[in-house]
Amino acid sequence: MTKLLRLIVGLVALALIIAFAIANRAVVEVGLAPLPSKIELPVYGVFLLGLIIGVLVGGIGVWLGGHAYRRDARKLRNRTWALENQINVLNRQADQEQAKRYTAGRALAHQGSD
Repeated sequence: MTKLLRLIVGLVALALIIAFAIANRAVVEVGLAPLPSKIELPVYGVFLLGLIIGVLVGGIGVWLGGHAYRRDARKLRNRTWALENQINVLNRQADQEQAKRYTAGRALAHQGSD
């Protein structure tokens, strides 16, 4: 359901962006205040450029903000791996101990039948 909703919202957003680009093809001069150079872009180009820059800056901000969570997840993953290895070692030791008891019991039973 969530995927379908995302697809519908994405298609609506895409349709709006295309409609905006078709309606705003006029060329405007764009410049950054401290820089002396200016470039000419269509209005939709300015909009799309701002949208792309915003997505990149926002994505980088979210990625940097999630550093603590990724670090904690990595620590927990390593701890889980270590504990699973300990469990495997203990299981192997228990199996070996059980096998020793079994063979010792069989040897005693074999001696008693002689």
